[in-house]
Amino acid sequence: MRTIQEHLAAFTDDLALRNYSARTASDYGYSLHNLATFLDQRTIADAGAITSAHLADFQRWLYLQPTRHGAARGVCNQNAVLAAVRSFFRFLKREGYIIRDPAAELEYAREPRRLPRNILTPAEALRIIQAPDTGTALGVRDRAILETLYATGLRSAELRAVRTADVNLEEQLLRVNDGKGGHDRVVPIGAHAAKWIENYANVIRPQLASARATARPCETLFLSARGRAIDPHTLGDIVKRYAKLVRIKKHITCHVWRHSCATHLIQGRNGANVRVVQEMLGHRSISTTEKYLWLTITDLKEAHSRCHPRERAAK
Repeated sequence: MRTIQEHLAAFTDDLALRNYSARTASDYGYSLHNLATFLDQRTIADAGAITSAHLADFQRWLYLQPTRHGAARGVCNQNAVLAAVRSFFRFLKREGYIIRDPAAELEYAREPRRLPRNILTPAEALRIIQAPDTGTALGVRDRAILETLYATGLRSAELRAVRTADVNLEEQLLRVNDGKGGHDRVVPIGAHAAKWIENYANVIRPQLASARATARPCETLFLSARGRAIDPHTLGDIVKRYAKLVRIKKHITCHVWRHSCATHLIQGRNGANVRVVQEMLGHRSISTTEKYLWLTITDLKEAHSRCHPRERAAK
């Protein structure tokens, strides 16, 4: 009889065989560590002995456990753990280790519907994009990065992984390799971003690449001052620094640029089709993209002023 830990190791191997990302495998491993702890406390060592009642108890137990950072466990975190548990038991049933899936009846906690925070307005986005000093090498690089983030809505990790070979400036397209969930996609970059990427790639990037200590070239598009692939800390600093420079007090991250790109596409003058935006952002579920259909406060104020009888009477 296999132990729970042996089953977990086999599940991790299966994730790799099915081309799940290392990050997903790591997240699942952390989530399932909670399950292993719960089962160990109750001296349950046989996967076939686990029942739906056990997992219902686990769900209640999980609610009271702090996260790895010591914080209270929110609804989204609870559901992420349950998703890993359900996937684990589907694997056990598929491989014939158990006859009945005890996790099939697990219900996710209801998640509150929240809008993305700190969305930039188009005017704010333009102010930040125009903030870098393009008379300097790093200023040109930063301008190209900001233009790319706004044009494509790429995740931080996706932007950092873009290689020079992934950009087609003639067609104004960019290839995203191994995005979230292991999916590749091609996204448009538009004329403005293409112009700044070309300027950076032809003039500035060779200068940065020459600063690299080793002879082995770096293939990623955006480089640090030392000629290495740009790291998450540097990229995060770039988006925060220029927002602060133009006195925008919102908390700006790469994901805020992603949210802003999606919102402005959908709520623009002609309004992009939500399925087109889903494909561009690499969302697996259209429900994730549909949150951008919610009206902004500006839209609400305009509609209120135009349509509410008291407002119309005041005009």
